[in-house]
Amino acid sequence: MGLFTKKKTTEEVTTPIQEELYLVTKAVDTTSLPKEVLNTDFELLSKAEEKSNYRSNIAKSIRNPQISRAVSSLQLKNPFKGV
Repeated sequence: MGLFTKKKTTEEVTTPIQEELYLVTKAVDTTSLPKEVLNTDFELLSKAEEKSNYRSNIAKSIRNPQISRAVSSLQLKNPFKGV
């Protein structure tokens, strides 16, 4: 349990932080994890990265090449797109 210190005028008061109220990350020894878990996690991350990099062609139905190029250049990557 961590401690939080508040400075008062002449004395320091330490109050314990209730860790169960917060999302607390702890260090994990990666050598203790099984190889199967590491490989499946890596595969899932690779698939998610491929999905996030995919950009659909919004100009595929436009027949005029100049307009198609203009529309493609305006296509932005959405950083909020779900994976």
